[in-house]
Amino acid sequence: MNKKYMFGFLFFALVAFATAGYLVNSFVIQTDVYEPFEVQYFIIGDGGNYESGLCSEVAEEDWITMQDNAVIDVGGLYAGESRKVCTKITNLGEGDVDYTFSGEVVSGLGNLAECQAAFGNPSVSGTVEGLDTIFDGAVINVAGDATPVEDCEVTLSITRG
Repeated sequence: MNKKYMFGFLFFALVAFATAGYLVNSFVIQTDVYEPFEVQYFIIGDGGNYESGLCSEVAEEDWITMQDNAVIDVGGLYAGESRKVCTKITNLGEGDVDYTFSGEVVSGLGNLAECQAAFGNPSVSGTVEGLDTIFDGAVINVAGDATPVEDCEVTLSITRG
């Protein structure tokens, strides 16, 4: 009985050996994947309406790094007013990486639909080349026909890839 099992095993071993290549050498690499983006923000028009200004003109010391899910209260905005939210994205890696800077209205004390109608969902996309820094931004406009509503929250985020 044991010979049957042994011959069966030997048959499968020979088939496996005949179909497998001869391994000459192998090795394993171990690595980590790092976040290539360092992101900072600045709001132009904070305390007043955004009329002009380039994100690249913001002084180095004025840029801020935000923690995930941080909330900045910019006070109230009147219908027709806007703010420009600037992003400074530094690619610490050597490869080119695509990004999208987007805004999404997520809540409002009064009515989510009214907040969405007031702000929309701004979005800009691009590519940050390796070891480069780019300046971009999205203008957050309040529609001229917006209904007054309290505490609208617009989540601004950078995604890559």
